[in-house]
Amino acid sequence: MKKLFWPLIFFYYLFLYWYGVYFLSFSIFEVKSLKEFYLLNIIFNFVIKFGKNDYIIRLIPITFSLFSLILFYEINKFYFKKLENKYYATLIFIFIPGFIISSLILNKSIILIFFTLLFVFSYKKYRFFSYLLLISYAFVDYSFIALYFALIFFSLYKKDNKLLILALILMALNANYFNYKIEGKPQGFLLDVLGTYTLIFSPFVFIYFLFTFYKSFFIKKDILFFIGAFSFLISIILSFRQRIKIDDFAPFVLPYVIYMIRIFLHSYKVRLPLFRSNYKVLFLFLFSSMIIFDFGIFFFNAPYVKKLRGSFYFIKPLVKILKENKINYINCNNQNLCKALSFYGMKKGNKYKVYYSKSNFKVSIFHNKEKVLLIYVSKLNTL
Repeated sequence: MKKLFWPLIFFYYLFLYWYGVYFLSFSIFEVKSLKEFYLLNIIFNFVIKFGKNDYIIRLIPITFSLFSLILFYEINKFYFKKLENKYYATLIFIFIPGFIISSLILNKSIILIFFTLLFVFSYKKYRFFSYLLLISYAFVDYSFIALYFALIFFSLYKKDNKLLILALILMALNANYFNYKIEGKPQGFLLDVLGTYTLIFSPFVFIYFLFTFYKSFFIKKDILFFIGAFSFLISIILSFRQRIKIDDFAPFVLPYVIYMIRIFLHSYKVRLPLFRSNYKVLFLFLFSSMIIFDFGIFFFNAPYVKKLRGSFYFIKPLVKILKENKINYINCNNQNLCKALSFYGMKKGNKYKVYYSKSNFKVSIFHNKEKVLLIYVSKLNTL
């Protein structure tokens, strides 16, 4: 396994980079992400100074993903004694669908995953530095309120008054700085959130996540458990009252994969070799189902990736069609669409008006209020 691990990691990231460059487009969703997460916007504006193209911008999530992988591998050393188990845990983590998607697109998720893993690693090895990280996180993004919430319960569990006071102060500071609001009447968003978590983990792995989530409450717990479990809990609780953004919580939940593997290995080891076959079958089933789900994301027009395809695959083909029709100056009903199109050379003008209908997956182009072109963007997927 040792000889295969790092070559596999190399080809894994090579494939992600190739796929992101050649198939994905700088999307409306990513334009919106840049507006909402100022740190990502700063990084984006810096890297495009070296070139405004897909080769440059796809390096952003890939780089954060690679550093997250390294941190995850280092954190494994605190949970698994055998080197082989560290390799398997890391491989399972990088094949989680939510981690793969986060590694491909410009979104705050992969940056939050990196910051979460950096904090956990620092807490276990450089305690004082981890507190400095916590203080700085209060001014990075409002989603860190989930981390502070989890640390409050962890500090109560460990009877760590210093961490408790720090977490309470930083949670209040973070909520005030970003004007965090909890509002809304009870609505049916719980199923939406659970459905999204199902996509993040893949269906059967998510079921196992729920099983280990329940079982973890009855065993010895540490900081990683509290961050993952309580971030998941707060997202579920808030979903009863309002529609939540899953990328505000999922990055803190994903590192919980270590606990899932730890519980599985414990159940496996306490049984005699004669009775371990069922666990081997369970592992093969869960891992295989996750890999098949990953293939669906990349290579099949499956229903669960329809929304993803609609957002990330059509901009470059659309620009090609517009240029073939000698349409170079446009105005849009959706300004995020215009910014995405401008990344590939479309210029702002009033000669042509572009109307994008997200619900119908179509783009209509008007000239002097007369429709001159109708494009169904769902048919522009590059796969």
